[in-house]
Amino acid sequence: MDQATYDRWWQLHLRVANGEGLDSTERATYEAGLAVLDAEERAQFDDASLTVLRNLKAEVEVLEATHAKLRARSTRLDRQIGTLEGAYMMLTGFSLSGQGHAPSPV
Repeated sequence: MDQATYDRWWQLHLRVANGEGLDSTERATYEAGLAVLDAEERAQFDDASLTVLRNLKAEVEVLEATHAKLRARSTRLDRQIGTLEGAYMMLTGFSLSGQGHAPSPV
């Protein structure tokens, strides 16, 4: 909507907002202008929302990939810890789980 059309529509809008009645021609002009403004706003919002959603989706995909890599690394480290704890237990007879106690100095 160009500025001149908007200015005419705005005057009608002010009248409606103040409770004034419009004749049928003014009412049609007001309703048509309202429809144009609503469509422009929806189009602008839809485009911005789509861009935001695409950016968020890309960010989630990156985070999911990072999460998968960290889970795989965690699994490998858990296996390595298990192996090392087992070897320590075989060599010393003590568990690293915090459950064992040091031998008494008697």
